[in-house]
Amino acid sequence: MFIAFLVGILLLIWLWQRWHFGHWHRRGVPYIPATPFVGNVWRLLRSCCCFGDQFRELYESPCAKGHAYLGIHVLHNHALLLREPALIKRILVEDFAQFSSRFETTDAIGDTMGSQNLFFSKYEVWRETHKIFAPFFAAGKVRHMYGLLQKIGQQLEQHMARQLAASDTDGHTLELEVKQLSALFSTDIIASLAFGLDANCLRQPDAEFRRLCVEVNEPRPKRLLHLFTMFFFPRCSRQLRTHLYSEEYERFMRQSMNWAMEQRAASGEQRHDLIDIFLQLQQTQPPDSVVHRRDFFVAQAAFLLLAGFDTSSSTITFGLYELAKQPAIQQRLRQELKEAIAQSDTVDQLGYETLSSLPYLRQVVDEVLRLYPPTAFLDRCCNSKAGYDLSAWSCGLPMRLSPGTPVYISVLGLHRDEQYWPEPLKFDPERFSPEQRVQHQPMTYLPFGAGPRGCLGTLLGLLEIKVGLFYILKNYRVETCTKTLSEMKFDPRAFVLTAAGGTYLRFVKDQL
Repeated sequence: MFIAFLVGILLLIWLWQRWHFGHWHRRGVPYIPATPFVGNVWRLLRSCCCFGDQFRELYESPCAKGHAYLGIHVLHNHALLLREPALIKRILVEDFAQFSSRFETTDAIGDTMGSQNLFFSKYEVWRETHKIFAPFFAAGKVRHMYGLLQKIGQQLEQHMARQLAASDTDGHTLELEVKQLSALFSTDIIASLAFGLDANCLRQPDAEFRRLCVEVNEPRPKRLLHLFTMFFFPRCSRQLRTHLYSEEYERFMRQSMNWAMEQRAASGEQRHDLIDIFLQLQQTQPPDSVVHRRDFFVAQAAFLLLAGFDTSSSTITFGLYELAKQPAIQQRLRQELKEAIAQSDTVDQLGYETLSSLPYLRQVVDEVLRLYPPTAFLDRCCNSKAGYDLSAWSCGLPMRLSPGTPVYISVLGLHRDEQYWPEPLKFDPERFSPEQRVQHQPMTYLPFGAGPRGCLGTLLGLLEIKVGLFYILKNYRVETCTKTLSEMKFDPRAFVLTAAGGTYLRFVKDQL
């Protein structure tokens, strides 16, 4: 009797999963066959690849060829993977109102720090927050921040000089893990801009700010459970009381932000940073504004620190890695920097306008972002109660996307699609020469997303990357060493694209 009951249960489970994962087949939608119970993300769940690589593999699947979109299953969730640039534009830009929120969610009530930042907040909160902070990241404000970035760039120079002096080489060469170097630089910048504080990570690599940034990304069981719920079971976030950050990180961020705002209010100092904006908003926004909610300000600063240091440091790392492998490209870039320094009014420094307008530096950075986009995939959720009509993209067949369905875009897949980028794995800044740039198909280059929910800090992020590369390359030539990866492989545990095992390079003293 027990055996018959067990067989019956197993049969019911088998029938259910076959019916559930037959969702797209029944609707006549092209799809990638799913693995029972885990859908199309089995390699991701086994830590065989990162998020970016998983969605790239789905994008490149033979089942996907020739289709504007295809059905996938992200664990148990019915989802669509978009492939056609014109359709991607519709979803991200033209029909944004019907896809204005992301799929992932944290506990909106209990996780006041995680749920109010620009990335995780739902449309109503996001709309007001975006309107408030858009001026902070405008070109004029970013220009005012350049002095702070220069100061930390000089500290990066001093840090590398100390490392070189302490090395056991001939005083001219130095081997470093580049992501660690770049992360110290980026953390100091974000701490200065978001908190008005000197984090001193470049002077003290084990400083509290840097330690907390490392701690918050550690794959601890509780944190992995919360992240797993947020991304795959967002409707359960409230029941499980998910938190984006650890308790220690939350406590440290609250203390740092409260102290910084009190000190700034008392001193009246103006630094052209986020604290100035926060204090102004406290006095000017009406009582019912989101800025008066608990943890609103610390939520923005904490996420800016977490997201800002990792994306910029990864881009600087990948840029130096490719330049080390391509000496001719590096030499051309350093020659451009050398000529700019020679024409500068300040010894060994470049003004904001000069650095921002260097053409080949821009080409190099854009190509790094193509080959290694920090945000390797994008997602949106259909929030229209009536669903979304996709019939125009389904060969004339009627197709309506159900409300609540997530849609994904593989940025890494688009950036490495030979249909849009010949020899896509080749690092070639000439793709972004003025002549080539005008020929790019729209929506095939999305390093910062697109549409209203695209990255608000694009200008600041690009400036940070350029400053980091400038202060390194004006003093050192980068080369590969015995520890350098011959082929880049991504860390399967990292959300932002990160080299597995680190990125080691040799820095040769060669001042311009």
